[in-house]
Amino acid sequence: MRPELVKSARTRIRLPVATFTAFCGVATAVGSLLTWLSARGARPRMGMDHTSFSGMLVYSFANGSPFWKSVGFVVLVLGGLMAIGALAGLRMLTVLAAVLALGAAGMWIGLIVHHYNTPNLPNAHYLNPANLPWSDLREGAWLTIAGAVLGLLSAFLLRRRIREPASEAMAAGRDRLD
Repeated sequence: MRPELVKSARTRIRLPVATFTAFCGVATAVGSLLTWLSARGARPRMGMDHTSFSGMLVYSFANGSPFWKSVGFVVLVLGGLMAIGALAGLRMLTVLAAVLALGAAGMWIGLIVHHYNTPNLPNAHYLNPANLPWSDLREGAWLTIAGAVLGLLSAFLLRRRIREPASEAMAAGRDRLD
């Protein structure tokens, strides 16, 4: 007999997919605590926990002194919600948390590019305005982005339909199984 958490009237949770998606949520949460960028020029080595969330919402770079006011804390909570949604089989919560975590990651990288722009270099704006090559993205960025993307994709495979036995389908007036 399966626990009630895994069984509902119309769909069932796929436990391997739920476990994988929960690990993706944990990876997203852990990635928010790690270093995101290497130091280069005027840009220091930093992570999401150094940026104020309220400042990022108005697209301005501000130092978030308490951790619970930082972007890192918000992505940590979103990663936790992704894991909880996956284990509970709540596709909408998992997808919403993954999309918001990806949006926060993209917005944070865009904010850093804007804040540490290097306009003194000739023709620098054509190639890379903040001198931010892919190799400068550290483990926190890759872990958060990969966890959110894989969690988003696997959330759609989280549940499956329960097939009715043929006798119940015929009693319900259907000729074939859906």
